[in-house]
Amino acid sequence: MSATASALYLARQDTYARFLSAADSESSVCWRKADGQYPTPDAARAAQDAAYVVTRDAYNRMLVEPVGPHKEAQAVVEQIRLLGKAGADEQDWVSFKKAREVFVDAARVCLKETLEG
Repeated sequence: MSATASALYLARQDTYARFLSAADSESSVCWRKADGQYPTPDAARAAQDAAYVVTRDAYNRMLVEPVGPHKEAQAVVEQIRLLGKAGADEQDWVSFKKAREVFVDAARVCLKETLEG
């Protein structure tokens, strides 16, 4: 493995991991909002807005170099948006988890291809 491939691998791995962490955090905010765990609607909105900024930043980092799982990441973002709009009984966690799983699989493939050259 070349030093360039190694550096690219590590950079992409970090980008994908940051996106996953941001997506998980934002989806948790969606769940807590739907569950009524925030003291006020304004507090829920502020938490959701703050989480959105982090997820969007992580997603945008993948768009700068449009190779790899950016389309899969977009599907995860779309699922989070649906979670954020839905009530507790309406949230579709199966679809979110599936989109997340598809992203992880695509990220693994991209990372493997990065190492192979």
